[in-house]
Amino acid sequence: MTQVAMPAAARDRLIERFGPAAASWIDNFGTIVGELCEKWGMEPRAVCAGETGALVECVSTADGARYALKLSPDPTISEQEASALTYWANARTVVDLVDADANRGAILLHWLPDATELTEACSIAEVSSLISDLYTPNRTPPSNVPRARERVEFVFELWDRRRRALPNSPIDDAAWHRCHAAAIEMANDGDWLLHGDLHPGNILRTGNGGRIVAIDPRPCIGDPAMDLTDLAMSGATSEAAIRSRCRQLADIADPIDPDRLWLWCRNFAPIMAVSVARRAAGTANIIIMRTLASAR
Repeated sequence: MTQVAMPAAARDRLIERFGPAAASWIDNFGTIVGELCEKWGMEPRAVCAGETGALVECVSTADGARYALKLSPDPTISEQEASALTYWANARTVVDLVDADANRGAILLHWLPDATELTEACSIAEVSSLISDLYTPNRTPPSNVPRARERVEFVFELWDRRRRALPNSPIDDAAWHRCHAAAIEMANDGDWLLHGDLHPGNILRTGNGGRIVAIDPRPCIGDPAMDLTDLAMSGATSEAAIRSRCRQLADIADPIDPDRLWLWCRNFAPIMAVSVARRAAGTANIIIMRTLASAR
């Protein structure tokens, strides 16, 4: 069997994210992949490291079909993702779960052929079917998924570290803390299963007739409007454009309130400003996000 290893460039990032305990997981990565591939009858190919682990392209030894093997040093991440994908099993716009190994922190997914990420300037029409699929009414969400408050705390903590690492922060402390507190308060509402990380980079257009597919959920329970802030703000060139996208997104599914979505955009604007600054994506977008964060 082909031996694979975690890319060296990913080591520091994963240890920073998960702590020193991740070092042994990284060292044993090849062994773990080998055992899983033997279990599921596959041969490993390329390895791509991500923010929470790695994805290994695999090929079935039986019929040559391709699969994506996702692994994380934190089994809880894989377990919660598997629960969310099981919940959305009938949604054509969500990646298909094949199997999972909770003890190994691994999930096996169908391969998405010739997939490309949506751009930040994606239209609302492109994601309308996905949004309709995600927020299906009258269903009980999985019990092992955290509340949105926990996700909001994590995201603000992560991006605050990144903000402080910038030579010139685009957002001052007062605006940051005000938006953080407001987001935490709003995160107590809602009982829907959320994707939790629904930005354009986690929405793929596949070679299979241009099918739109969401990947990499970080699921939580909360307000669907919170889930759509990235789609409302990404690529927007003015406050008016963001408000327009809020209304368009709210028109797609009943649980989405345009005013709530606008409030979520204002509260997450500091994070978006830091993201733009880190990518040197333009001062105009930073000014828009700073204005949103300051408006009260």
